[in-house]
Amino acid sequence: MRHVLVVGASLAGVRVAENLRSLGFDGRLSLIGAEQHLPYDRPPLSKELLTGSLDPDAVVFHERAWFADHDIDLRLGERAVHLDPQRRTLQTTEGTLEYDELVVATGARARNPFPQAPRGVCTLRTLDDAEAFRAALTAAAHLVVIGGGFIGLEVASSARALGKDVTVVEVADTPLVRSLGVETAPAVADLARNHGIRLLCGRSVTALGGTGSVESVRLDNGEDIDCDLVLLGVGAVPNTEWLDGAGLEITSAGIVCDPTGRAGEHLWAAGDVCSWRDTVGVAHRHEHWTSAAEQATLVAHNLLGDDSRTLTSAPYVWSDQFGRRINLIGTTTGYDAVRVLGHDVSDLVALYARHGLLVGACVVDQASLMLKCRRWVAERTPVTAIPAWDLARV
Repeated sequence: MRHVLVVGASLAGVRVAENLRSLGFDGRLSLIGAEQHLPYDRPPLSKELLTGSLDPDAVVFHERAWFADHDIDLRLGERAVHLDPQRRTLQTTEGTLEYDELVVATGARARNPFPQAPRGVCTLRTLDDAEAFRAALTAAAHLVVIGGGFIGLEVASSARALGKDVTVVEVADTPLVRSLGVETAPAVADLARNHGIRLLCGRSVTALGGTGSVESVRLDNGEDIDCDLVLLGVGAVPNTEWLDGAGLEITSAGIVCDPTGRAGEHLWAAGDVCSWRDTVGVAHRHEHWTSAAEQATLVAHNLLGDDSRTLTSAPYVWSDQFGRRINLIGTTTGYDAVRVLGHDVSDLVALYARHGLLVGACVVDQASLMLKCRRWVAERTPVTAIPAWDLARV
């Protein structure tokens, strides 16, 4: 194997390159990124970068010299255009590259249901997005966040920390109910309300008002809400268009991989651009930082010949908002039993079970307990084997 080509300078793409070098691969290694920026970490974009506690330079994974020192051909501002798996060539905006193995790590982009929106209607997915939104937020008085998911609530938290008036419009009856369930989501909603967020649930936005710049949003009940800034937090779309015609299995959840990360002959994928089939053949897309990092590590190992490795850890995502860390572990949908512990969101724990086995958990703060829950979920621990909580919390 002479040339490994990693398409996408995302977390997953950088982790693949890091692992290949640390595992001893000494062949040609190229990393292509569509953005001009050095590869950077995305979680701070909705939090520390917005509040000003971090500068943009602080979110990059490595300085440019690191890539040169590790003999990685870093090609920024270069976008993938077309893949020919038979010839093993990739056409980019800068030319054509040949490869022996190719890793797809092109991530996803923010979904925008209002492409013709006036100024002041923003998405938050890239560093450029974050810097533009931060500048707009500084001058704004009233922010409306469309979508009460993790990104929407994190941005709402950051905006409140800056003293802004914030309204969150969520189509579901409770924010995060699809992720946390009806038993747990209300506690997180109360956390937002207690920090001054106006939550409008069971409502959707049908139109945006304003000539030149946004001035209002119209709800499906006809109500208009005055505002001078809007953040769209309504999901993401995998960046797979450049793979059209390549003969790969691609769904709305992205490129489909087997449990080892293989997407085709000499083709692999990791991160937000893909879904991985589990050991029984069901494809799952986990749009989480930890999943992207773990998939990338696994792909690097399998690409170098240990092609039987599969993921064994439980999926994990966290969200920092309103002074709390909400940890979500495993599967928290499709459960048949849930046990909620804790007096309020400050010590909240929810255990999600299916057929008597622990399949998911939500833990607010309590880092040691979160780690225990992740192990229990990964091992499909019987609920009856979980220790009493006064011991488990120790």
